[in-house]
Amino acid sequence: MKPTILHVAERAQVSKATVSRVLNNNPQVKEEIKERVLQAIEELGYRPSAIARNLATSRTNMIGLILPDITNPYFPVLARGIEDAAHRLGYALFISNTDNEPALEREYIRKMVEQQVGGIILISSVMDEETVSDLSSLRMPIVLCDRVIDNAPFDAVLIDDYKAAYEAVNYLIGQGHTRIAHLAGPKDIQSAENRKNGYLDAMREANLEPFISLGSFSYESGLHQMGAVLDDYRPTALFASNDLLALGAMQEIHRRGMSVPQNVAIIGCDDIPFSRMSRPLLSTISIPAYQIGVTAVQLLDDQIKGVSSGAKNVIMEHKLIHRETSGGVDQK
Repeated sequence: MKPTILHVAERAQVSKATVSRVLNNNPQVKEEIKERVLQAIEELGYRPSAIARNLATSRTNMIGLILPDITNPYFPVLARGIEDAAHRLGYALFISNTDNEPALEREYIRKMVEQQVGGIILISSVMDEETVSDLSSLRMPIVLCDRVIDNAPFDAVLIDDYKAAYEAVNYLIGQGHTRIAHLAGPKDIQSAENRKNGYLDAMREANLEPFISLGSFSYESGLHQMGAVLDDYRPTALFASNDLLALGAMQEIHRRGMSVPQNVAIIGCDDIPFSRMSRPLLSTISIPAYQIGVTAVQLLDDQIKGVSSGAKNVIMEHKLIHRETSGGVDQK
């Protein structure tokens, strides 16, 4: 006969509820009782079903992932890291794409809560004080990726966007450029703001006049923004807030009969696969998107199991990759 939770309770001389609490890592169970229950489980060879665990916790073994733009090549790499890590830990993944629409993001969060997901990994379209307040009221495990807000009470995985941008612009300054433009991402996205601030500080410290064009994180925005920059500023170098912007800018430069990096040197950010396929090859800030996804799942799993309460930032390492568009040495 296959052992049940009742058999375990009888062997350990505790209630079924206590066995359930041990299975779900309830920290209120005394260590002596926990050891007794675990010993009974081992002796009987009891294996709790996923359904039973879900009923006990009122949560499924599914975790939610909310992406802002699945067409941006950066996010599928991050999502793959999340999917692989979730599978290894026994979670199913519920993926939603918001197209950077805050209303759609709120709707998907509500649906995930209704589906009783175990937790949510969120790359938010807008991470402001109101969003943080709404998320805090859910009282469920949440991990933020890439886009965060200072002092938010959630685990987050990201790079130091300010430092990455600062290093990229300083590299261009070191190459002798004095007219360096910046194609910035949306002003309501924290990572874009941090990159813009890194650009600004590097330029000001070198006593150079900044020139910023605001847009979206898209190839089309790069085309449009670069046209305006070339008309108004005539830069010799460019730092773009992501690779899609940089690739769009390259296209506009070539369309006008100019060359990269001879006329305009370019550095992007993300190191998406297309950056290694462009001609010339795109210099960029490499972000470990896959590992960010893996780390996010590990943090979420710790919260779900009660090992961590959440509220720390994990800063992943970035790397400035010098390829052909910055006039540097070709790398990976």
